[in-house]
Amino acid sequence: MLNEKQYEQLLKPLNPNRVAKRKGGGGKQLSYLEAWEVKAHLTRIFGFLNWDWRVTSAELAFEELTDGKWNVGYKVLGTLRVTSSPDFQGTSYAEAAVGFATLGSRGEAHDMAIKTAESDALKRSAINLGTQFGLSLYNEGSTKDVIGRTLDRDTELGDPVTDISEAPPIEIVSDSEGADVWIALMKDAVSANDIPMLLDIKKDMKEKEVLENLYQGGTLAKWHDKAVVSAGKVSA
Repeated sequence: MLNEKQYEQLLKPLNPNRVAKRKGGGGKQLSYLEAWEVKAHLTRIFGFLNWDWRVTSAELAFEELTDGKWNVGYKVLGTLRVTSSPDFQGTSYAEAAVGFATLGSRGEAHDMAIKTAESDALKRSAINLGTQFGLSLYNEGSTKDVIGRTLDRDTELGDPVTDISEAPPIEIVSDSEGADVWIALMKDAVSANDIPMLLDIKKDMKEKEVLENLYQGGTLAKWHDKAVVSAGKVSA
């Protein structure tokens, strides 16, 4: 089980100094945690020997040579296990991600694609641990704690259970204008199992700087990841 210091830390606001920034679609600045920082914070809170990250599978999603460069994508499944203390059996979170790379070297493209997928899968697993691992950043880049309290802890400590609505509300983010059009194009490509078409769609979205635009709470880039996986594999 979590000790008091671990529990308190997980409910603190996210330190802005840990947050990285990059430019997204439409010039919008995006906030995220880098994979190395997630690993470092897992160690800070749970200790060196009380967490474990394992890639359970890595599958080639596509590989294509275009204009002298290799376009490679991998789907990675991984599991994050946290024990929090030596006498606690622990819990685990499993997530998947697709990573892409376009490079002149075939080997480097494969290496970068699988590294990107592995890092994204780790970060997606870790957000289940709350604000300290980037969950609040999905709320328009906020660093404020989005959980507030957990009722299981109230019961354990014998405190009276109060209204869970006291936790800070999460703002509902609407779809970006025109996002549905890109989703429709991706659906057509998936129906045709046409990965080259999906690559062209991603190129167009990148040129128009809309990859980070939102649709039903996810970026178009993430929806494109899912579309590639759905469209099937392309062997070398």
